[in-house]
Amino acid sequence: MCRMFGYDGSPQLGEAFLTALIDASRRDDFSDKKISHDDGWGGVWFSESDQYYVRSVEPIFEDERSRSFLKTAVASVTAVVHSRKAALGEPKRGPFDSHPFSTHIGNELVYVSHNGHVAKLRKYSEMIGVDVSLLNDTEVFTYLLDKQEGPVDARIKKVIDLVYQPELERGALNLIILSLSRDGTRRIFYYSEFPDPAKELYYSLFTQQRNGNSCVMSSTIALKAGLIDAQGSPAGTDVRKCPRGELDWFELPQKRIG
Repeated sequence: MCRMFGYDGSPQLGEAFLTALIDASRRDDFSDKKISHDDGWGGVWFSESDQYYVRSVEPIFEDERSRSFLKTAVASVTAVVHSRKAALGEPKRGPFDSHPFSTHIGNELVYVSHNGHVAKLRKYSEMIGVDVSLLNDTEVFTYLLDKQEGPVDARIKKVIDLVYQPELERGALNLIILSLSRDGTRRIFYYSEFPDPAKELYYSLFTQQRNGNSCVMSSTIALKAGLIDAQGSPAGTDVRKCPRGELDWFELPQKRIG
């Protein structure tokens, strides 16, 4: 179980979402036992001149770097930030298992954050050439993404279909994926699906687009940021619950990266 957000806009507003993530990770009001997401954290942000990438074993609410992660003088950033609660049986090898995971796909640099479960089937080992039993399940998803063909959105859809088949034991599958191209194209993909309707409040993703700023976030972050109430009802017309089972993305204004 994890909490995460993807963001594009002013770093000052981004810091408000980061504060909400830190608070949600300390105590998750939408989880059954009000758990803490304390198995590490990570994040990446890009501007036109900088990249900052952190993966840590420390709980995000105890790591002094976390609150200053988005402190920068640049005008705009594109970011994904994630805090982790490792699922039962998932490896905890330190920062190696913190999200987001990165890969190159053609001309694009891609960062994958995930909440939920990906089964580690033997056929996946054969497809990627790595023993999946040794991997974090989000690593498995990232490796599978790398092995597909076509543009990033088509690859994401193929891997979702591969790991979320009806005959498999399916948990939740929530994704926030940042893709940056050398030509300046930037997209934040998001996807949410879960089999148990009783977990809807916990697993739902929410978006807000306002004044040129775009964010997709886990439900508890939206709660801590004041964008939804304790029943999950949006506080404003610019807040939307993401439909289940539909891959969508923010197509962001093109700008030079790097």
